[in-house]
Amino acid sequence: TLTAGVRVTITNPASESTSAFGPGVAKLCCGVRDHGSLNASAKAMRMAYSKAWKMLKESEKAWGFMLTERETGGRDGGGSTLTPQAVRLLEAYDAFMAETRQELDRLFEQHFSQEWVEELKQSAEQADE
Repeated sequence: TLTAGVRVTITNPASESTSAFGPGVAKLCCGVRDHGSLNASAKAMRMAYSKAWKMLKESEKAWGFMLTERETGGRDGGGSTLTPQAVRLLEAYDAFMAETRQELDRLFEQHFSQEWVEELKQSAEQADE
């Protein structure tokens, strides 16, 4: 069975950053929320901390606000939490993506239904005869 996939990235043309928010930054934010640090989030994604930090900084620059509140190391080793704005952004992105996937599924079925695919295959078989 065929399925459709789409990767949605939110961009800010006024920013030097190429991407304001997308699946990578969303996953990083979820990791910060779940693990309490950007470093742990990056490790969970098998990503270099430097890349994660750069992605986060570019996203923050594009949005014009911080996504994480950072606490530098100390006795407890520091960590990060999501800002209230990042929580709202992540919630909106997740809801947007859920609706996008539903609409994509509907459009895919409309244009590439199983019946249509079978008919296409049959026409190719008939052409080969």
